[in-house]
Amino acid sequence: MSYWRTTLKPLLDAETGTIFKQAPIRVTLAFPNRYSVGMASLGYQVIYRMFNQEEGVACERAFLPDDVEAFERTGQALPTVETGRDAGDCQLFALSVSFELDLTNIIRTLDVAGLRPLREERDDTDALVMIGGPFTSSNPYPLTPFADIIVIGDGEQIVPVISEALREANSREDFYDLVDGMPGIFLPARHAHEPKWATAPKELLPAYSQIVTPHSELSNMFLVEAQRGCPRPCTFCLARTMYGPNRNNQAQELLDTIPDWVEKVGLVGAALSDFPHTKYVGRVLTDRGIKLGVSSIRADTVDAELAEILKAGGLRTFTVASDAPSERLRRWLKKGITTEDLLKTAHISRDLGFKGIKVYMMIGLGPENDDDITELIEFTRELAKINRIALGISPFVPKRHTPHFADPFAGVQTIEKRMKRIQKELRTTAELRNVSAKWAWVESVIARGGPEVGMAAYQIYRNESIGAWKKALDEVGWSDEFEANMPTIGLPPGQYESKDVSAHAQGLAI
Repeated sequence: MSYWRTTLKPLLDAETGTIFKQAPIRVTLAFPNRYSVGMASLGYQVIYRMFNQEEGVACERAFLPDDVEAFERTGQALPTVETGRDAGDCQLFALSVSFELDLTNIIRTLDVAGLRPLREERDDTDALVMIGGPFTSSNPYPLTPFADIIVIGDGEQIVPVISEALREANSREDFYDLVDGMPGIFLPARHAHEPKWATAPKELLPAYSQIVTPHSELSNMFLVEAQRGCPRPCTFCLARTMYGPNRNNQAQELLDTIPDWVEKVGLVGAALSDFPHTKYVGRVLTDRGIKLGVSSIRADTVDAELAEILKAGGLRTFTVASDAPSERLRRWLKKGITTEDLLKTAHISRDLGFKGIKVYMMIGLGPENDDDITELIEFTRELAKINRIALGISPFVPKRHTPHFADPFAGVQTIEKRMKRIQKELRTTAELRNVSAKWAWVESVIARGGPEVGMAAYQIYRNESIGAWKKALDEVGWSDEFEANMPTIGLPPGQYESKDVSAHAQGLAI
């Protein structure tokens, strides 16, 4: 039997809100990961709806199979979810990409859809390949060997431009002529540098779900965007630069987007506890018996009233971010969260009967030393006396468009040594969840790499491993130009002490 009938049709039958449309211009909107991950992406769902609202355009979805090797052995072409047509049989093959580590998945998705991954090997008989999403806003350059169009910034401003060009263009060059110079449009065949980002005007917001499904990572949850951008100055975060100025939506605007049949609502925003209407919207929804999810809550703005609303909405574990293992490093990052804020949150969570508190943080920050890890361990023990504690620990990955662009990656050995110490000293105190230091290193290479990193990924996309990455990076001539930089706590992020005489190790990174 076909992959569509056995695997995709049951997923399709469980959806609410699916769009079925026939039109002369076919767009495939692909997500280079499994279905459950893609359907939890609010941006992916918004672009799907917007293309289907365009005259003469029909958009269907495609996802990378869970077991790509098994799928390839069937000899079938990758089908779309809605109708099972060949995903590569379209005028525009668009991919929405959230994560740097999906770089090899992008190439694999193009391959299983029957498209030649390399841009230079395609011609007017092939679909145009467009890539957008958080990855492209962070760093588009590893994608330039593969994409005909790279979208940078808010998709709401881009979809009408792309659709109009699809209606009018007779060739690839015609299409390029029609979109060249528009905000957010990066054409690797013509441009060497990324353009001005596209920023959606407030009247095109809020973003909200099109499809609700039990098979999403956020099962049966209707997502609605409370705010875009962020008012906070945290130096490590891309939210302010990637999503433009902070734009808050009105309470009634959010409530009006939520259908009557919805049972679970997820409020999306970079700093939801700064959003002025969180409590009101949360109270209205919980009074209607709707379960409530939130993407982020800052410890410095948590109070008992907000915690009570979240508990009434079904939240059982309180989640906040420390983002650094010590007070001095949080100050360096301009995080604005103190030890007292985190302790207060733990007390509120205990007093209101939450099952525990989860704290996210990064290790491997530039000026970090053993004293910072000691503070993390001692503070975690303090939190554990108040309520059950879980730590989510990720290695720090410097990103473009932040002051930390030229910070060195701490190194796999350094991070693993610190993680082993944390695990040893806290194994009976806290639940520990950590991200692989080796894969964080790969992420850091992709996050700051150029086209050569994309070509390294092309060499290994069928058999990806840490060893394969190291070998491929050597073969394309990649080198770490940032390893000599030395951030110190006495200098603001973006300034470095020189470790040697290299010019790059001095001065501002951006």
